[in-house]
Amino acid sequence: MYRLLFIGLFLLWSIGMMAQRKLTVANLESKTPQRDIKVRIDNGPEITTPWNGEFEVPDSFRRISFSHPKFQRRYVLHDEVKGDTIYLIPILHAIDEVVIYGKDRRKDLMADIMRPAIPKVPELPQAISSGPDVIALLTWTWDHTFGPKVEARRKRKQALKKVRAQEQEYESKWEALKAPPKKKE
Repeated sequence: MYRLLFIGLFLLWSIGMMAQRKLTVANLESKTPQRDIKVRIDNGPEITTPWNGEFEVPDSFRRISFSHPKFQRRYVLHDEVKGDTIYLIPILHAIDEVVIYGKDRRKDLMADIMRPAIPKVPELPQAISSGPDVIALLTWTWDHTFGPKVEARRKRKQALKKVRAQEQEYESKWEALKAPPKKKE
């Protein structure tokens, strides 16, 4: 009798153990397990990961939240967990703001998290050649001496064309008024 009871309790305990899932938290860049990560499962109690970064979750969880001062805050839904490792992004390479238009934000967010971050490269200063810049000197001379005169001449020609066209129009109207009216038969 005790044997059956012991076997029954052992089966219930082993089924409960099978319903657990072991996951590991790792750094995205170095792929090393991380310790002291605060893990919260379905807004339940907070768990801190040990030296190997492993923790157990029930198979029926909906959401896991991760937080640590050196990593970006992250949460993972049940459908998003594919393997046994969840990667966190270090804050050093965090992007200030990401704006995505017209796509499913959750799928793109997961794809961006799995992609390594590219550090920003500062712009190098422009090199200034030694010696005089002849082309710049000629351009400046043109812009300050001959350029305004040429532009003024072009504008005068355009204005004169408009005035001549208007004079021709007025002259044709005047001629039409001076002509005697045609008699109708």
